[in-house]
Order: sequence, then C-alpha cells, then structure tokens
Amino acid sequence: MARIHADPVSTSLMHPTRRALYVALLDADEYTTVQLQKIVGVDRYNLYHHLRKLESLGLVMNHRDQGRTRWWCVIDRVPLPSDGSIETANNSLGSIDLSNPRVQAAARTMLRELLDLSGSNLSLETVSLESLEIIGRKN
Repeated sequence: MARIHADPVSTSLMHPTRRALYVALLDADEYTTVQLQKIVGVDRYNLYHHLRKLESLGLVMNHRDQGRTRWWCVIDRVPLPSDGSIETANNSLGSIDLSNPRVQAAARTMLRELLDLSGSNLSLETVSLESLEIIGRKN
C-alpha cells in the first residue's frame, strides 16, 4: 500500500477552523484572541490548539501582548488550497494580457523588482510571459 504525503501547510489549511482563522487574519492587520474566538466560534482551548498549529507552520504569530490580551497576525501569505467551494475556485480578480511588448516589458520590470525584494531566485530570462493573473479577495 502506497502512502501519499501531502504538504503540511495545505493539509492544515484544509481544516475549517484553521482556514477560517487564517483567512480572518489575512483580511486584517491583526486580531486579538478574543476577536478570533468570536469570528470562528470555538472555545478558547480549540482556538489555541489551531493557532499553535498555524504558528508551528510559520503562517501566523502572536506578535504582541498587552496585559492579558494576545495579538495575532499573518507572517507568511500562502495560496489557500481549494476546498471545493466556488469562492475558492474563483478567487481571480482578473488578468493582464501581456501580448503587447510594452506591457510585457513593464511586467518584467515590475516582476524583477518584486523578485529582488522577496529574495527569490526565480529567473525571468528563460520564460515567456503571456499573462498575469491577479488572485485575492475583494475587501
């Protein structure tokens, strides 16, 4: 019998409570533990269990404490794995056609700057750019 090993981040984000926590934090700069508890509707024990799992994967962090209040934020933005819902399957906000040479040159310049800022080692020299897809959620 063969075993299939899934990406732990994707597997973790398939859980409805962890997914709801991560999506809530993606949409805001930060939330307190109490605010997150109201958003996802679980008891404090379950909330901390799921927050610790997301924290162990490097996705979120408790970035400050004020008295007894803990504040959480996203530290790594990753694509959400598809959960089969139409909303997830259709999270494209649009695309930019790069068939115009001037538009493609501008896109390459922008992508080079983004790659430099992110420290990525992806090379654009050997790829043909056809379009840019903008994926996200409308606020």
